[in-house]
Amino acid sequence: MYVRLFWWIGRAWIVAAMVVGVGLAGCGDSGDESGIGDVVESPDGPGGEDEIRLTPASENDPHLPDSPGPWFEGWYTRVTDAGGSRSVAVITASHLPKGVNYTPGMDLPGYVNVLISEGDGAPTLSFTAFPEQTKTLVNGEPVSQDPVPGVPTYFEWIADGPQAFGTVTEDSVDISIPDVLDLNIQTTNRIPWDVTNPLAGPEAFLTGLPLPLHWYIQSLGSDAEYEYTLYGEGGPETVSGTGYAHLEKNWQKEFPIGWVWTEGIAEDNEAQFVASIAKVDLGNNIIIDPWIVGYRAPGIAWDFQFFILGSVATTVMDPCAGTFYMKLQDAFRTLIFDASAPPGSFGDVSIPTEDGFITQRGGESFSATVEVSASWHIPLGALAEVEFPIDERVFHNAVLEFGNGFSCQ
Repeated sequence: MYVRLFWWIGRAWIVAAMVVGVGLAGCGDSGDESGIGDVVESPDGPGGEDEIRLTPASENDPHLPDSPGPWFEGWYTRVTDAGGSRSVAVITASHLPKGVNYTPGMDLPGYVNVLISEGDGAPTLSFTAFPEQTKTLVNGEPVSQDPVPGVPTYFEWIADGPQAFGTVTEDSVDISIPDVLDLNIQTTNRIPWDVTNPLAGPEAFLTGLPLPLHWYIQSLGSDAEYEYTLYGEGGPETVSGTGYAHLEKNWQKEFPIGWVWTEGIAEDNEAQFVASIAKVDLGNNIIIDPWIVGYRAPGIAWDFQFFILGSVATTVMDPCAGTFYMKLQDAFRTLIFDASAPPGSFGDVSIPTEDGFITQRGGESFSATVEVSASWHIPLGALAEVEFPIDERVFHNAVLEFGNGFSCQ
């Protein structure tokens, strides 16, 4: 599949105006870079079991569901092992069903998906559960408003039921699928999307628009510790390690018509990237093809976003072959991603729709090899240009995901 996309800021504002006009019903320095804020001590004193840390609120915090549904909110964490090729990821989410009005404190049906792979072409094991009771709390109380950026908060996503149970916070995951697995992840020292503004995300001004889907990057490469236990016929097997974690969040109405998403962290956490391209239905026969990309390496902090003047993205994809090529350019920069993953390495993921989470509508591999090259280019008239490469590197055991209409059919 070949897609060529050319958007500029004027069109983005026109689309924004159209979105507001049709009334779609769906979808400074504040805080330190690490995301660590005030400590609230437990009754047992410093270091007690109930000690929590308040951090400046961002779009990563829980949102107030749009009523009536459909509406969803979910968090994603993937840890890349620092000493090997293993990856472990978890998706947790809640869904407000179509036509249902939200009341603060009510239980919502949810989704838990744990993905584990030894990388280097190994299959991605996918373990899925649909807990009937989930909720989100902010400072111990049910969500009653959208996040107020910069206000110190502590949030929890909680699943309680026989299908799955546990808690997810800004920097921890503690999830169990009974008789299947237990998973614990702890993260510190987040790397925000913008180190000069740790609350900012990749959407910029789009975050405030009533779009059918929103996306926030909490961290491009936090330090992480993980441990999981798998319960199989041969008895429980426990694996633990340290690594680096990518953390992000989606929320609003439903996932796109189709999308590709790829993410990687260098072995020493020296460089990170995340890139996504999608086909999104805004309603009223308005279809857009947005992309957002971030690349971080020594001396480089590049973003490419479809709503920025002069940005151009060219992509070629073959989901069944597990290949994806993306070239981004503006007036003076070129950034290229050339990604591939063995077809047998993809594991199933579910996606949120108007009717809830639907299984096997996407595939995700943790064995992708992604070649990245960044260069400056200077146009010399209409027919020629001079190019100056500034960074080339290969990310091993990165993520490559094809979803919905862009998945292998």
